[in-house]
Formats: sequence, C-alpha cells, structure tokens
Amino acid sequence: MTPDSGVASATEDTGARVGVAIRSDGDYRLLARLLAPDDGLTLIRLQQDDGLDSVRLDLLIVDALSFRRLREPIMRRREEAGLVVLPVLVLASQNKGATGPLPAELGSSIEDILRLPTTGPELRARISNLLHLRALSQRQYLAHDATRRELSGLSRALRTLHACNEIMLRKTTEEGLLGAICRMIAQFEGYSLAWVGFLEDETGSQSAGNIRKVAIAGPAAEFARSTRVEVGAPARGQGPSGRAITTGETQIAADLALDASVEPWREEIRAWGLGAMIALPLKPSAGPPGVLSVFSAHSGDFEGEVRKLLERLAANLTFGLDKLQMQRERERQADEIRQLAYHDPLTGLPNRRFLLQQFHQDHTARIAQGGKPKAAAVLFIDINDFKLVNDALGHVAGDHMLRSVSQRIQGTLRQRDWVTRQGGDEFIAIMMDNPRRALAAEDPEQSVRRLAEAAETLATRIIRILRRPFDIEGFNHRIGASIGISLFPYYSADPESVISQADTAMYQAKQAGNGIAFYSPETAQRRQRRFTLEARLHHALEHEEFSLHYQPLWETTTGRVVGVEALLRWQDSEGARISPGEFIPVAEEIGLIGPIGDWVLRTAARQIAQWRRDGLGLYMSVNLAVSQLQGPDAARHIADLAAAGGAAPEWWSLEVTEDMLMHDVESVEHSMRELSALGFRFALDDFGRGYSSLARLQSLPLHTLKIDKLFVDELASNERGDSIIAAITDMARNLSMETLAEGIETDAQRARLVELGCRWGQGFWLSAARPPEEIPSLVEAAAVVGS
Repeated sequence: MTPDSGVASATEDTGARVGVAIRSDGDYRLLARLLAPDDGLTLIRLQQDDGLDSVRLDLLIVDALSFRRLREPIMRRREEAGLVVLPVLVLASQNKGATGPLPAELGSSIEDILRLPTTGPELRARISNLLHLRALSQRQYLAHDATRRELSGLSRALRTLHACNEIMLRKTTEEGLLGAICRMIAQFEGYSLAWVGFLEDETGSQSAGNIRKVAIAGPAAEFARSTRVEVGAPARGQGPSGRAITTGETQIAADLALDASVEPWREEIRAWGLGAMIALPLKPSAGPPGVLSVFSAHSGDFEGEVRKLLERLAANLTFGLDKLQMQRERERQADEIRQLAYHDPLTGLPNRRFLLQQFHQDHTARIAQGGKPKAAAVLFIDINDFKLVNDALGHVAGDHMLRSVSQRIQGTLRQRDWVTRQGGDEFIAIMMDNPRRALAAEDPEQSVRRLAEAAETLATRIIRILRRPFDIEGFNHRIGASIGISLFPYYSADPESVISQADTAMYQAKQAGNGIAFYSPETAQRRQRRFTLEARLHHALEHEEFSLHYQPLWETTTGRVVGVEALLRWQDSEGARISPGEFIPVAEEIGLIGPIGDWVLRTAARQIAQWRRDGLGLYMSVNLAVSQLQGPDAARHIADLAAAGGAAPEWWSLEVTEDMLMHDVESVEHSMRELSALGFRFALDDFGRGYSSLARLQSLPLHTLKIDKLFVDELASNERGDSIIAAITDMARNLSMETLAEGIETDAQRARLVELGCRWGQGFWLSAARPPEEIPSLVEAAAVVGS
C-alpha cells in the first residue's frame, strides 16, 4: 500500500482518502495524473495482497479484475458499516464485453462504473458525487445514532423509574429504600454510579455544610466513598451535587471531561471512566435536604426526556421518604400511646392496665395449653401519710419521693417479679410462685401456706426498705407502708378480683396499724360494709337524713348554759342509727365531708338565729374539717353560710383539732385569721392529745382550749390529771385564752376543775346532746339550778 507522489500523501491525512486497486501501472499513472490538480484527495494504492480491514477509506476505485478479487471484503465492510456507505467506482474499458456482469452489481456492491479512457473533469465529477454520497450517509448515520442513543437513554431511564417505583412499594425503612434505589439504578447498562446524600450541618443550616452519603452503589462506588462534597461557600468542592442542594434545582454535567465544576475530582473521574452526571435535589417535608446523584459512562446523557424521567424518580423518592417518615412518626406515636396506656409517666413503671393484660394473657395461654394458671401473690402497697409530704414540701418533692419509692420496691423483687403503680401513692407488686420450692406431693393447702409465707417475707422486706430515710430537698424523711396481700388463683382466678382483695386487705392493715394484712372473707365483709356505707352517705345527704343534736356548754361554778356544741347524728330511712365515729372517717375519705360540713353550718346557723330571736343568748360551737379551711375562698364561704342563716360571726365558736393544724399549714392559718377578723372565735378541740408547740399556739387566733376528756377522767384517780389540767389552765391564762373541760361526768370532777381554774365545762354532768327543741327548757332548768 503506497501513496502516489502526484497527489496528497496518505501520511499527511488531508482531505478524502481514496483507495485505488488497479492492476495496470499505466492506468494508475493516468488516474493519478488526471487527479493531480485536486489537493483535497489522498490516493492510496492497494497492492495485490492488501485487504480492506486495516485501512480507513472514504472511496474505493477498482478495475474489473480487482473488483472480482475484492468483492467479498467490500460486501463484508458495507454490512459492518451499516448506514455509512463506502462508495465503489469501477473503471472499465470501452469494450462492450469488458464490463461483464458489473452493471448487475450497481446499488449492491458498486455505486458507479466509469469507462476508460476518460477526462480529468469527468473523473473528478464522478469522484465528487460519490464522496458527497458518503457524506450524506455519514450524516444519516450520526442522526440515527443520536436517535438510537436517545431512545436507549429513555428506555433505560424509564425502566429505572418503574423498577424504583416497585422498590418504594416494598421497602419499610429509609436505609433499605435508599440502598435499594441506588443498587437498582447502577444495575442498568451505562449507569456507573448512583448515590444519595443529605446535608449534614451541626448549626442547623439548610444551605451550608457537608453532604453525608447514606447509600452508594455501582462499579464506581469507591469514587463516591473517597470524595467529599460540600454545600455553600466556597463554590469549589460543591460540584453539581452541592449546587443541587443549594439551589433546589436539577444540575447536569453533560461532559465531565470538560465541566469546570468537577475540577477537584477531574483525575478520579477520568480514572473511573465517568462521562456525565445528573444531580437531583431531594426535598423531604422534614429533615435536611438531600441529593440523588447518578453518573453515566457516556457523555451527553441526561438531557431532554431522560432528565424529566429521572426528575420524576427523584420526586417519587422524596414522596417515598416522606411516607416512611410519616409511617415512622405514626409508629413513634403508637409507641408513645402504648407507653402512656400501659406505663406510669412519673415512675416509668407498668400500670394497672398492663398488669391486668399480663394476667389475662398468661391465664389464657395456660388454659389453652391444658395447664393451670401460674400462682402468684399480689401485694397492694399504700404509702402512709404521703399526703403530709405533698402538703408540707410540695408536689415536686412528692413526685421525687414516689420515684424513689418505686426504685426501692423494685430493688426488693426477684427478676421474675414485677411492680406496677396503681396511682397516687399506691403500688402493686406481683410475686410469682417458685415451683422449685414446692414439695413433691404438695397439696393445695400447703401451696397456699408456702406462697403466703414468701409473700409475707417480701412485704416485710418492702416495709423495712421504705422505712429508711429519704433525702428530699436536703432533709431526711421517713415513711411507712401498709400492705394487703391476696393469692392468685387460690382466693380468686379473676385478676381484678385478686387485686381488689389485696386492696381490701391493705385498708385493714392501715386501720390496724400493723403494716401487713392478708385477705380473708371477714376482711371482704368489712370492706363491703364500708362500700355500702359510702353509697348510703350519698343517699343520706341527698334526702336529709342527718340531724343535729346540741350538747350544752356551761359555767363550771354555776352550771349556767352559755352555748351549745352541734353534734351530727344520722338515722337512715330504715330507722338505723349510725355512729359518727363510723361514718365521719368514710365521709372524709370520699370527699363528702365538705358538703356535710356545709349542711351542718347552714342548719346550725338557722338554729342559733332562731334561739336568739326567742331570747336565748347562746353561742354555737361547730367542728370544722381541715378541707373546710383550705383554699383561698374558704373563709368567705364559711362566713356566707353563717350569714345566710341569719347568724352573726360573734355567735360562733369554730372548733379545730391539733392534727388539722398540721395539714396545709399556711392555707389553714390564713383562713382562720380571715374568719377571726370577721368576729368568729376559734376553739382548739381535744387539746393535749396531739402536739402543739407554744409558739404555734401563740401565733394562731385561738380563743379557747378544750381540755381532752382523757385528763378529766384522771382527776379522781391520781394527781397527774390535776397537774396537767392546772398547767393547761395556767398556760391558757398566760396566752389570754379560756379553757373548757370536756367529758365532765361527776360533780367531784366539776368541783375540782373549779378549784384548778377551769371556768367552762361540757359533759354528761349537766346533759348529753339533746334535740334542738329540748334546749330551751334545759337552759331554763340549768339557770334555776345555778341561781
């Protein structure tokens, strides 16, 4: 293969490359001479052994003999070239028989036949036409190739979109979704890399920081892992991915070899053979913005419809992330609701609902398997006098103590036992039976006794651990506990019934003051009576079954009646009389003491007003409950009740006890001072039974100290009663207070009280409590005796 010196050299590679396969040297020289003036052609003579595969040609000129030799290579090359035509010009002599079958080859393996001899212009015209034909075929090929590539890109993007949509329907976590999306994109031919990242900035900025890649896939995955992409200033280091987050718009680098924005990674991009990329912004409803970056091995990808399909993929991915986030939020809320439904928010312990659910699940499962429910001891724990802690130190300190109590109780339990918070200051501990301690031939009675002994040991341990001081706000506080115990399923196979039984036993332990009590039928009967009494109290208040009797308050020297104490009596609709000592504690417990106290004040006010109108100059003494003195409006409420009945404030003596003064100290004292300023007097009932400091007595607006009956009873038996009463009267006199002795039953007691300086008395010596209609005659009779 040699270039002719008369035309452009093949090594210069200028213009069209024309291959010449002519056997005759003379014909070749003639051809070269005819084409010599054309500098746009390069002649390349093909020798006898030369093929067509190793040389690039734009046109082939052959004689008839050479065509027959090269026909098969020509046809093979034309098939491989597809739309790009390699034109073939055959030179034939003027003899009619010289062309032979060549005309039949026109359009398949030959484009033109030129008969020799010919002229230079004719030859050049023929060659120009054939080169123009080749140029047209090349343009057609390039247009077809662009269309093919565009269709291929669209098909690939569409398949990617559909495949990723399928993934979004199946994945249940963000990590799983993003990883699967990247893997799916990278598996399609031509996509070398796909990764998803989100802005990571400690300051909370939505426009600056680093991109944290959370999912990477593809042959060039290591390129993504080894590069750092930033968002915000400076622009260098952002690249299309950073700009996509900053602008919120799609960014395309159609040719990575030329794009200036990827300059920091140019060498790595070339090494990994990456041609183009698209960065698609992800803008989830919550959380930092992100980007989906896809890399192709071919430059020019991601334009037009391909871009639109991938943008739809990014929008669908954002929707999928939002959906997963909503699902995760729903799950979080469901967990929170479940936590609130089955756990106590203060201590974190399971609550009663959780306890019952566990009992029922275990019971149902064991019955379904043909077994028996697992035995357990239920301990109902109540913290004694917890209200005092709340009242004295506040609810914050009370909450702190409850958390400490729950931790201490938990510390006494075995791993298989558990404790729940019932509510308020009540807890329920479940001690599961330990069958390994059971005897081989243990009967039910032995099982109950063994479980009860273990439960009592645990209850004792709980009480002991709770008696240790609690450090609350720098002070040591000690508390006690009352624990009721029931046994499941021996006393009942119903979990709620067993808990109720333990609750009943707890009240028995609290009343008895011994700390621990087991449930028994007798306990249930007492509790049932208590519940019945609660219902009857409501009925009594609504149907005015209560009444007031009045016990005279008199002068110890003369017996002259100066006032009365209103005492509550209850006779129900069936005629049964219920003792105040039985129903008053229940009324206090269920919150009826306030309404009952209001009824007493209204009734007593009307009665004292009536007596005053009738000429009886008495004063009215009534007992107050602590709840009646609590609250900012307590004093005004009492004054309004008295006024509504027509009773003036100076006609009253309001009785409080020493224990009352220990509850909600500031509120009670404030109410007492308000009432005292209005003209009401106060008496301290049962003085000497509780604890009152001298400073405390001096600070309160008290008018009278009522000496407890306990000291009056000792007057006749020993000198101790004399000394105590004498001390009380002296103290009262020094504090400018009166003294009134309660429970005077004999004349000797009355006379001794006179000698000790106690001016006023109350008791059976003069009269028991009487109905209101008997009081006028009683006052008149006492006046006659006194005179």
